Amino acid sequence: MKKYLSQHPYATTSAIFIVLIVLGLVALNWRKDDFSFLLLLYFIVTLGIRLDEISRQIGAAQGRSASLADQQEEIVTLMQQMHTGLGETNRTLEQIRSALQQTRES
Repeated sequence: MKKYLSQHPYATTSAIFIVLIVLGLVALNWRKDDFSFLLLLYFIVTLGIRLDEISRQIGAAQGRSASLADQQEEIVTLMQQMHTGLGETNRTLEQIRSALQQTRES
């Protein structure tokens, strides 16, 4: 059960809040304000879960100890990917610019 909760935190949270909504609707005669507050709580809890995942990923990344050469190679690879992506973006923007100029001239 604990493994399921840790693997599917969003599904578990959603199920709990759906049960609360149905209980509020059927048994507690909640109004629109009560459901709005529950929705706000749902978003806050979901945001907390996401921030927890992010902090775990950051902690795992800091826990890895790689050699300086490996880090430098990784940085060079990332920079090359960025350069390629920027080149593609520039070509796309140039195509858009020329298409806009052609439509303005027409």
